[in-house]
Amino acid sequence: MDRAPRTTASKPELLSPGGSLEKLRIAFLYGADAVYASGKDFGLRGFAHNLDTEELAAASLIAHRLGKKIYATVNIFARQADLEKVPAYLEYLRELKVDAIIISDPGILLLARQYAPEIPIHLSTQANTTNSLGVEFWRDQGVCRVNLARELSFREMAEIVRKAGAEIEIFVHGAMCMSYSGRCLMSDSLNPGLNRSANSGFCTQPCRWAWGLVEEKRPGEFFPVEQDSRGTYVFNSKDLCLLEEIGELTRLGIDSFKIEGRMKGPLYVASVTRSYRQAIDRCVEQRTNYRTEPAWIEDLQMVSHRPYTKGNLFDNGRALEPNVATRISYIQTHTLAGLVRAFPDCDSLSADLGRDGKIFFEARSRLIPGQRLEFLYPDGSSNFHYLDSFEDVNGNRLAQAHPNKWIRFCVDFPVFPLQAVRVSSKIGEGAKTKFLEFGESSM
Repeated sequence: MDRAPRTTASKPELLSPGGSLEKLRIAFLYGADAVYASGKDFGLRGFAHNLDTEELAAASLIAHRLGKKIYATVNIFARQADLEKVPAYLEYLRELKVDAIIISDPGILLLARQYAPEIPIHLSTQANTTNSLGVEFWRDQGVCRVNLARELSFREMAEIVRKAGAEIEIFVHGAMCMSYSGRCLMSDSLNPGLNRSANSGFCTQPCRWAWGLVEEKRPGEFFPVEQDSRGTYVFNSKDLCLLEEIGELTRLGIDSFKIEGRMKGPLYVASVTRSYRQAIDRCVEQRTNYRTEPAWIEDLQMVSHRPYTKGNLFDNGRALEPNVATRISYIQTHTLAGLVRAFPDCDSLSADLGRDGKIFFEARSRLIPGQRLEFLYPDGSSNFHYLDSFEDVNGNRLAQAHPNKWIRFCVDFPVFPLQAVRVSSKIGEGAKTKFLEFGESSM
């Protein structure tokens, strides 16, 4: 049976990454309806901070007190040894009352139905579901939501959503893997004996390296397929960005828009979440007059990213550029200057931070007088502050602040704890784009 069209009451969910407890809180502050997070095991982002058992409990408590949701990722492709450890972890997630478990492996799905039967099951994009019958199959196995394969076009998504008997989720933003739905063997193959499998959560991202093509019997003789002097990047996918398509996708009836990025920093989480929050809300409120605001796009350009692509969304000529990038550099015009912090002696995170006009601020980049700081607000607005002087927590004036240093300075506008603050990658106005090699991002 075809699904009914979406109504205003069924606004699509905005699902943001919660790679750490700090980033989880920031995602909620900037408008996420739900976050997805992993414990120390069984998730596909082994290099993210991830949450230990106590942090998972705290995350569940935070989400539910805010009326939000938390989904726990258990989406590795399990090996035989993993099956002995998974049941206890699933039982713990059941105790925490997480709102869903994200799974890709059929074996873990069977264990989840046995050890956490009350917890809804969401199917990861790793399961590469590409058609409506696939959705129907997983629904019959107890799955209530399916994250579709990223290889699908808009036309294909439309038909699947219309026929689906389960909730449909798609990725709308973030890094993409060059392999089919993220099933890659390169990391494990190029790191023998180190257990660095992408399908177990420990990808070394070799697809981001520079590559040249060599024929077996002609060692050292590179074929002319390179796109610049360092090699070719046929493996190097651009970053997905579907902000401009949110209107069409919302009208399609998709239930959840997911942002990739559990290994990204607080500035990424804040900026991307607030852009998509504004877009979704505007789309639902003004269905006929909806348009994408340039400020939302600008926010996305100010986070560390590779060139953006719309992926495979359009198969009718609307996608005019290839999905691979011709460089491995990240574009980074701005970095995270730091986060506003609550007064150390305050019991409440909502306490007034403006005593004597000075705030506590944790620097995440090197700061010096003369820089222009931009304080980001959940509604998409910003306040600017020229950092003319600052002091340490004991009142001593400083000439510079290094990352992780707490400082104090005056501002003349309201702020809040964990507010993200960005700064140009270069001192002064009109800074040119800064290109950072992979692995050097200060995000």
